[in-house]
Amino acid sequence: MENTEAKTEVLQLTVEGMSCQEGCANGIDNMLRQQDGIIKSKTMFDSSSSEIHYDKSKISEKQVIALIEKRGFKVKTKEDSK
Repeated sequence: MENTEAKTEVLQLTVEGMSCQEGCANGIDNMLRQQDGIIKSKTMFDSSSSEIHYDKSKISEKQVIALIEKRGFKVKTKEDSK
């Protein structure tokens, strides 16, 4: 059995421009979950944050960010926000 944990990364993002949980934050999560390589996505409107678990062998951090930005949101990694 292959250890998939080694390929899993967690991306902590600040997402600016969301106006609600239902359409914006949930829309980001639904869109990401349809992508190959996304394991889990939890986006919260009230904290303007998103935590994404992904398989780095299938999708990159830059690709994840680009997908969210394509929906019209400004994205920063938590490291960029410090």
